Amino acid sequence: MQGLLGKKMGMTQVFTEGGDCIPVTVIQVEGCVPVLKRTRKTDGYDAVVMAYGKRKAKHTNKPMQGVYSQLKIDPARLLAEFRSMEVSDEDLGKPLTVEMFKEGERVNVVGVSKGKGFAGVMKRHGFKGHPASRGNHESFRGAGSIGMATYPGHVFKGHPMPGRMGGDRVYAKNVQVVRVDAGNNMVFIKGSVPGANGGIIRILQRPTAKK
Repeated sequence: MQGLLGKKMGMTQVFTEGGDCIPVTVIQVEGCVPVLKRTRKTDGYDAVVMAYGKRKAKHTNKPMQGVYSQLKIDPARLLAEFRSMEVSDEDLGKPLTVEMFKEGERVNVVGVSKGKGFAGVMKRHGFKGHPASRGNHESFRGAGSIGMATYPGHVFKGHPMPGRMGGDRVYAKNVQVVRVDAGNNMVFIKGSVPGANGGIIRILQRPTAKK
């Protein structure tokens, strides 16, 4: 399974040869470099550590400066592991390109959803709210009853209530690659992908079924 990191640029639309308009998300890859291989023999699992982007040394804390000096690379925007990814020793230190993907291919996309702060039950869980008449007041958007009294005497874990919304790791599976722009190192994904513009996105090839 192959994959890389990219930056979400935004959404646009492309037209097929038949004249159909397809909404797409543009993801640009800037300096996605495999820097370290983890093996089952030495680390207990197989993975590839990927460095993405650049960061000034003065903006990098000392523990991470030690990590980058041990890897003998300049500070990166972030380091990320890709499990079960295969990279040859010759390709370590060489930037990856979007040419690993093909038009029409199905991939998985992973990103962090937009943070929306503290939200109530209507926005967070889709509650319809209370009636606006019949003597109701001050609880139009409230959650209502959240538990029983004597038994069991507590609120069940996982009950939908107000709280922090967004900022979660979201998987978009089986999405289609519409276009691959090798010149600008961009890949066009059909539809929307999780995250805000400028966020870091993982693009993963779907594992092939074993016979």
